[in-house]
Amino acid sequence: MKKTTFNLLALLIIVTFSSCDNSKKIDYKYAENPNPLACDFSSGDLYKEAVFAFENDIINTYDPKFKNVSKAYSSFINFRLRGSMKVKDVASEHSLKIAKALKEETSLWTNDNGLMLINKAHPLVDCIANNIKDKDIKTTYNALLATNSLNPKLILPLLSNSARYIQADGSLKSYVAFEFFYSQLLDLELKDLKNPNPKPEPEPAKPSVNGFNPNSTPKVEVPAKS
Repeated sequence: MKKTTFNLLALLIIVTFSSCDNSKKIDYKYAENPNPLACDFSSGDLYKEAVFAFENDIINTYDPKFKNVSKAYSSFINFRLRGSMKVKDVASEHSLKIAKALKEETSLWTNDNGLMLINKAHPLVDCIANNIKDKDIKTTYNALLATNSLNPKLILPLLSNSARYIQADGSLKSYVAFEFFYSQLLDLELKDLKNPNPKPEPEPAKPSVNGFNPNSTPKVEVPAKS
């Protein structure tokens, strides 16, 4: 009996340590960034990291050269609206690690006929609903939420022409990140990702001023030997 109890205890310890909080294994790259959410959560640092990692991924995918944030959000939303956006083509290894940590928060997600979505009863959704900046988007978002109709098919058309609002609104960008990105990343593995460690694009050349390009090396004429 004692041996059986000891074995069970040892197994419990092994399982506990092997399933240790994945959020502690994440290299927080955006710790100095402002919090996109107006509310405090016990996993607030993880949520913030998730939002900015997602934003970095879509910039690297849709506008790696000029890094136009508005263009990145517009492209992501419109590809998602047309059904041609694949998370595995966008996500980095860093975002995948975040997704695995988010997956441990089972109350954050709900399974809707096999489709993983953010749980509309979670305090994160309430925080987003109360703090969207644009009045029209906020009104529609809350109306859909109140009637239990806040789903991708209804909200995406609203967001498709709102990239400039999304990039400047921490609540909206958080919703987009969790609902349309991380929900589909939860069950993927590193081998599934198309470009897990994207290399940054070189800085574009500065425009020339009065015919002089500061990035170019001036040609030096070598006098011919007499």
